[in-house]
Amino acid sequence: MLTLATWLLATPGPKGVFENPAYLLGLPLLALGALGVLIALSPVEIRWPQWQPGVPEVEELLPPPEGHPTAEVYVRVGLILAAVTALEVVVYYIEALSGALLAILLVLSAGKFALVALWFMHLRFDNRLLSIFFTGGLLLVAALFMVVLASLGASLV
Repeated sequence: MLTLATWLLATPGPKGVFENPAYLLGLPLLALGALGVLIALSPVEIRWPQWQPGVPEVEELLPPPEGHPTAEVYVRVGLILAAVTALEVVVYYIEALSGALLAILLVLSAGKFALVALWFMHLRFDNRLLSIFFTGGLLLVAALFMVVLASLGASLV
């Protein structure tokens, strides 16, 4: 046991295994791999559910409820989110915008937050008051953030 502890603490040099990030990342992966091997060699069989006679199969998907968007609308919203994310990356690398970088990225992130909250969390289809409370909370947090920055003498630009 003492030999293992000495090896773990001193083998790679004066830093030891526990101070090297590569070793620290490898240990959980090694444990996960060992768990995978134990599951693969386990005598317990894992099977997919089989079709049983007498249980009707669903032949077609039901249409979405009245007023609810189709999958095409969600794909469009996802593409818009991807485009805004790409715009954020482009803005980050434009040197001329370095002074207003934080403000621009905060506005773009707030827009993405609102899109996700309203579409993917279905707040757009709930009571409008819920949408106002949820997105209004973001505005309150942003205002608080600016007040704290101003009181500390910092600025967004």
